[in-house]
Amino acid sequence: MRFGILPAVAAVLLLLTWLLLRGFAVDGQPIDTAMQLLDEIELAEAAMRRDLLSARVGLLRDYDPLVRAEGQVEAAITRLRELATPAHVERLETWRVRQQALVEASKSANALLQNSLAQFGRLTARLSAPSGSGVPLAGAGRLGSAMLHLTLDTSAPVLEEVRRGLAYMGQKAATGSEVEPAAALLAHGWLLHDLLPRADGLLRDLFANASGPAREMIATELQARRNAQEAVARRYRLLLYASALLLLGGLLLLGVRLRAKSLAMQRHLAFEHMLARLSARLIGTSQGDSEASLGQALEEIARRLGAQRAYLLIAGKASRAHLWAEDGKAPTPGWREAAIAVAARYSPSAAGTLSLPPQHPGLRDMPGRPYACFAVVRRLEGNITALLGCDLTRPGRVPSEEELGSLGLALDAVLNLVTRSCLEAERMRLAAQEAQSRQMQVLGTFASGIAHNFNNIIGAIMGFAEMAQAEPSGARIGDIRRAAERARDLTSDILTFGGQQPKPQGEVDVRSLLAETATLVRAMLPAEVRLVVDPPREVTMVLGDATRLQQVIVNLCRNAAQAMGGGGEITIEVEARILHAKLALRLGELRPDHYLLIHVLDTGPGMDEPTLGRIFEPFFTTRPAGHGLGLATVREIVLAHGGGIAVQSAPAQGSRFEVWLPRAIAAEAARRELPRGEGGLVLLLHDDDRLPHEEELLAALGYEPRGFRAAAAALEALRGAPHRFEAALLPEGTPELARAIRRAAPGLPVILAGVPQMADVHCISWPLRAEELAATLHRSLARSTRPTGQSRSAVASPASGVGLPR
Repeated sequence: MRFGILPAVAAVLLLLTWLLLRGFAVDGQPIDTAMQLLDEIELAEAAMRRDLLSARVGLLRDYDPLVRAEGQVEAAITRLRELATPAHVERLETWRVRQQALVEASKSANALLQNSLAQFGRLTARLSAPSGSGVPLAGAGRLGSAMLHLTLDTSAPVLEEVRRGLAYMGQKAATGSEVEPAAALLAHGWLLHDLLPRADGLLRDLFANASGPAREMIATELQARRNAQEAVARRYRLLLYASALLLLGGLLLLGVRLRAKSLAMQRHLAFEHMLARLSARLIGTSQGDSEASLGQALEEIARRLGAQRAYLLIAGKASRAHLWAEDGKAPTPGWREAAIAVAARYSPSAAGTLSLPPQHPGLRDMPGRPYACFAVVRRLEGNITALLGCDLTRPGRVPSEEELGSLGLALDAVLNLVTRSCLEAERMRLAAQEAQSRQMQVLGTFASGIAHNFNNIIGAIMGFAEMAQAEPSGARIGDIRRAAERARDLTSDILTFGGQQPKPQGEVDVRSLLAETATLVRAMLPAEVRLVVDPPREVTMVLGDATRLQQVIVNLCRNAAQAMGGGGEITIEVEARILHAKLALRLGELRPDHYLLIHVLDTGPGMDEPTLGRIFEPFFTTRPAGHGLGLATVREIVLAHGGGIAVQSAPAQGSRFEVWLPRAIAAEAARRELPRGEGGLVLLLHDDDRLPHEEELLAALGYEPRGFRAAAAALEALRGAPHRFEAALLPEGTPELARAIRRAAPGLPVILAGVPQMADVHCISWPLRAEELAATLHRSLARSTRPTGQSRSAVASPASGVGLPR
């Protein structure tokens, strides 16, 4: 309990601390920073306007202050992106881009304007008062006055006055002596006529493009955020105050409850101690003293609970009734049946507590109409009901829930005593019945096995016979004969039923096996079930017995057809697989080697996980007419072949059985067109488990293998006769031995299994594959420059003690 309270106290303290921090920690720094940035933007905007006005009247020749002001605005807006709403900042950014474009246009216009004004003034002075004996150009002074007026007022009347002056000057300049100065004056005049209104228009647009609305919107948002933070802080302070009041009230309530809980626990512990003593005493009670012990137990239970009556009722095959009453009065007739009926009505569960407090309607049906009734009910197997009850015949203390919960332990203790003799008799009866059932099961197993396996073959024979009747040529007679031979082989298996499966010997061509099995299966399958067989494309062989392997495929297909019921499709596929590490399947564990997978797929209803866990158990079946030996037989055959089985299935998704069988690599290599050796001696190092397989593969490829289990023995044989070996084949993880062999026999081709580890050796995958090993040996021997070894007849004699005998 301590460990439950401490986390709660820590959680409350953390909650109060968090409320305190949230109530008094208002982070106004980001808002203050944002407001300061808005002020900087406003000041920079005013500075830009001032500088542009100065540039317009010619008082500002350096635009560096404008550039600095623009940089200040851009930097402020960049920082505002982290502090204000992006939409509002984007509006301010739009204003900045527009402002920057207007400033750049004003700078360009002002630069050109000041230059033209200077040239216009110089030319006006020259033409109005020429030096020497020159004649002043008529209208030059009046044009200069009009242009000066235009620099101050770009209204339409002033523009019209300048246009008239320029037109007049154009007429006089054509007849005067100062043609070039007059032409230059006219050019600058017309330029100023266009520039002055445009420059003033840019200034008006710039002043109209104010940042005030955007800044006001951001400032309003920031103030609203500040107000929201203050409101949240006030709410947290109120929550902190309310939490403190609730905590104080909770502590007071907890103290009161703890006090009551302590008293109840004291009573409960006393009741538990009484039950422990009672259980210990009843366990050692003999059968002759059971009646007296039960009476004492009921009395102790009643007095501990403050009841005036206690009783034990067992209704069923072995009905019993035991009653203890404080007043010693005998019960009224029918009290046992009445008590059981009330228990069934108010405690319907298999194991529950019956609680009828004072004024409960059910008390009227109880014998003697007690003041209150409390009991625990057990409904046992065999429609047996056990009830241990206590009645209060007068007002008194009502038992606590803990005491009522412990009443079940008391019932268990007294039931143990009551049922001990019954259970002993039942045990003897069941033992005799089990012995008889075991004998019958053995007979049934034997008969079921014979019927199940012969049904497959008889079905095939009947199917072939029907086909033979339809084909007068007698083409199916051979199939019938082969099915009968399978029956003969199956009879041999039945004779050794229950014995250990012998290890299969021989090599089986998978393509021929599937072709023969497909004919057999199609004859026994219902017409609505379709069989699809996908044989291997190349020569593929496995180690084993063809009859037993055919039985595996037949049983899998038959089970699939029976599972589909109304029809479907069964598919048989073949796949070659190489394992580089151990693999645990649903059935069996495989070591690294070459394997062939036979997949049997069906479109049936599939199986759930509990069913998958038991499908290989003998006699387990989900069909009323099944015997449960089909997959059990498959299990024994596959395991005897050194293989395994994987199963994938789900309800409504069909089933997929994968049968893993070791491949006969040497036999496959003997049938294929592979590069072959000429009897050369190959040094081979490996462990005991891999010895026969790898030596057989080398022999099938036309080489003489010389196997060693120890690296020291291999090096000793190589040093004694370094030119007798044509190559060395080493397993993975032996690079040091490869270097030692190269030092002992330079130029000897060394083939190392596994990933490349050395630059001067040939690497090959492990487990060995016939094609890769044949190509690697052929290639390495073709490149070798060392003398060839002796013939096969010159292999070391057994006296050397180095090689492993075959």
